[in-house]
Amino acid sequence: MSLVILNSELQPLQELITNHNGFTGEAHEQKIYLRNYSSEFFYTNIRVLVRMPDLEEGDLFSSSGWSVKLKYGEEQPTDKEWGEVLINGYCQLPDLGTTQAANTESALPIWVRIYCPGHEEPKIKNDIKLMISFGKRLVGDLE
Repeated sequence: MSLVILNSELQPLQELITNHNGFTGEAHEQKIYLRNYSSEFFYTNIRVLVRMPDLEEGDLFSSSGWSVKLKYGEEQPTDKEWGEVLINGYCQLPDLGTTQAANTESALPIWVRIYCPGHEEPKIKNDIKLMISFGKRLVGDLE
């Protein structure tokens, strides 16, 4: 795939790794990126979505109490800005490229806020996944 999620060092992201105080509960924030590596294609209507096994589609909260928020932008969101973001929703990103040219230079910044509920047993939570939905078009295609 030519669309790749990158970590804060602009290397392919293997997994979201977080540190939390499970006794009191807390949020962990990190910046990741999305980048196109194909000069043949451009992408439209790009959305990054959260997927967890204990999160039913359409529900705001997972049964475990864990939650994730996603926000597009270069600057780290303030608490007020995070308050305006839906829990376990999606993040809409701008198009990467046009019919005239693919955009392989830009890395679109996405802030991720993972919330661990209080009274959580110590563990490595490795079942939070990100999914990308998009429209893929060939550069030069006018339709």
